[in-house]
Amino acid sequence: MNKSIFRNTGLVTLVSLLMACGGNSKDTPVPEPIPEVVAPDTPAPEAPIAAEIANGGFEEDTTGQTTPVGNWVFRPDQESSATSTIEIIESQEGVNTYKGTKAAEVIVNTLGDNPWGIEIAYEDLPITGGKNYEFSVWAKGEEGTSADFWIQTPAPDYGQLSLVKETLTGEWQKITLTAATAEADSLVRLAIHFSKEENINKSIYLDEFSGFILDDVPAEEIPDVQYSEVTAQSLKALAPNFNIGVAVPAGGFGNSIIDRPEIKTIIEQHFNQLSAENIMKPTYLQPTQGEFFYDDSDELVNYAKDNSLTVHGHVFVWHSQIAPWMQSFQGDKAAWITMMENHITQVATHFEEEGDNDTVVSWDVVNEAFMENGKYRGEKTTNDSADESVWFENIGAEFLPLSYKAARAADPDADLYYNDYNLIWNADKLDAVINMVNDFHNNGVPIDGIGFQSHISLNSPDISTIQAHLQKVVDIRPKIKVKITELDVRMNNEGGIPLTYLTSERADEQKQYYYDIVKTYLETVPEDQRGGITIWGVIDEDSWLQNWPEPTTEWPLLFFNDFTAKPALQGFANALKELIEVAEPAPSSELLTNGDFEAGLDSWQARGSASITLDTTQAHSGNNSALVQGRTETWNGIQKDIKGLFSAGETYNVSAWVKLSDDSTTVSPDIKLTLQIEHTSTEYLELTPVTTVNAGDWVQLSGTYTHSITTQESAALLYVESNELTANFYVDDVSVTLVE
Repeated sequence: MNKSIFRNTGLVTLVSLLMACGGNSKDTPVPEPIPEVVAPDTPAPEAPIAAEIANGGFEEDTTGQTTPVGNWVFRPDQESSATSTIEIIESQEGVNTYKGTKAAEVIVNTLGDNPWGIEIAYEDLPITGGKNYEFSVWAKGEEGTSADFWIQTPAPDYGQLSLVKETLTGEWQKITLTAATAEADSLVRLAIHFSKEENINKSIYLDEFSGFILDDVPAEEIPDVQYSEVTAQSLKALAPNFNIGVAVPAGGFGNSIIDRPEIKTIIEQHFNQLSAENIMKPTYLQPTQGEFFYDDSDELVNYAKDNSLTVHGHVFVWHSQIAPWMQSFQGDKAAWITMMENHITQVATHFEEEGDNDTVVSWDVVNEAFMENGKYRGEKTTNDSADESVWFENIGAEFLPLSYKAARAADPDADLYYNDYNLIWNADKLDAVINMVNDFHNNGVPIDGIGFQSHISLNSPDISTIQAHLQKVVDIRPKIKVKITELDVRMNNEGGIPLTYLTSERADEQKQYYYDIVKTYLETVPEDQRGGITIWGVIDEDSWLQNWPEPTTEWPLLFFNDFTAKPALQGFANALKELIEVAEPAPSSELLTNGDFEAGLDSWQARGSASITLDTTQAHSGNNSALVQGRTETWNGIQKDIKGLFSAGETYNVSAWVKLSDDSTTVSPDIKLTLQIEHTSTEYLELTPVTTVNAGDWVQLSGTYTHSITTQESAALLYVESNELTANFYVDDVSVTLVE
């Protein structure tokens, strides 16, 4: 025991000297020595609680061993194309072992398509849930080699708790990872991945894996963060002919767009396509056999129609989110096929619209039919509890082509996609999907595209992997489309204890990654094969990642919770601006303003007793037309003031499109465009010949007019009239152009 003893010896000595120099010993008492003051024992700090890692330094193993003691698992060839040697080696301490005489050595021979194709893992490490941990391992590799170090939840979720991508230096270096565990966690795994080009034929050594619980830290005060400037005004304006989608719900969901004007503003400003987040899945559309519920999905589709948006339907057939009656359906294979095909037919037919102006323009027909190993879900080739599918188990693999045939029969115009997760990086799974598409082509089964869900993490997968996987689908012949269907970028899972707020540095990393993803897509996928890119949600707090695989805080999307744009939006916009050429519109030869009624009824008036209303259900082009009703005289109709439009001696092409409002009427009125012009007299000049209009179709009124009046006009009105007083009709695309 160490003690600190304090003595006031200086004072005693001074008094003694004074006495020796003549002081009166009787009058001046000698002070008593001050007693020792002993400081209390300082307890030694408690050692942190260590994680229970068996054989962390491989000292219990023998040279050449490939199945180490403890929970170590060496996986030299998890992918068929990956080969390597992983074994225990013996070396002098400090050379190829960090401590002791044993270490693990990895030599990569051939690469897989993914870094995890070659792996060392410590499985099922017991931990205390709700605690923060620090883990470390010592690594050595030739300068420039690298490895990815992960802390994950166990299989089958492999939830990412921490990731460090480390480039090695040629010397021993300590790799440290910190991870926050959830209360429910009891096990984690350490995984180290090596399948990288820089590692081929080079040795990497690992030694001394350890871990301990970190002390709890006080809550961090969130500062006022200054993020990089966002100047992008509209994504869709940067790419008018490119689908830029966002997933949203309607109905009674908490993040429904219907009662959230801020969300609507963002959608209408930046996006031109919607995906139904959940409300078109089987369990919502057919909760009871034979009873379909379309209220929420119709609400979404109607909102899209009213705002010139298209909809990507999601999804007809999925093993998950199906109604209980589907899950427990009783019947033989034929009955299952009939039940599945009926669901597809009913739903697709409901949303199919006549003509070419469909709002629902594409569908995910089948979702997630393959496991990570490229085998059918439900084929039971894995021990994964998710390896189940009522469709495969009751129909077999033919449920896939049958689904696409049923979808095409019900909706001949829609693009039909296969959609799945991890296709953006898992080569085995993507190859299985490509094989399915090729088989479809060989057997006349319709399919138009592959959807890459793309629920990914910052910088994982890397851009070269994304490019290679997109290219595989681009190369399919006959050509099909490539669509990124559910993009979000998890941010709060790398480099240690989760962040409590999004730092400006982290936000700029996300900006760069979104830029890289969009740029790579546009550079890789030809214009005629682009299905578009859809973001899986609008604001961060609405993201499903806030609760998967467990409650957390995430920032995966393009907008903050206060509806302001994140730097990630600017990254997306920068790629669009850089790689999509928007042709400058040619100078318009159109002389008439708002002839298409897209600005409403501005500058148009009712003529006579007629009434005119703006209609958004019928349009020859665009979204609007004018409906003319209530006429009591043949000259009643719709008119526009065009005083000063015509010049003497010039010739003009004049046209308009009309359609009867009653598709079932047997009346076939004559309709024409007329000019009423007042100068020295009032004249009524026929601009287009009288045209007979039959029910059901848009009909063009078209003619040529030469303006021969040379005197000053005091008024000029262009109007549509008809000889049939009972006829109500739509008018659209009224046009006047100069004949050059």
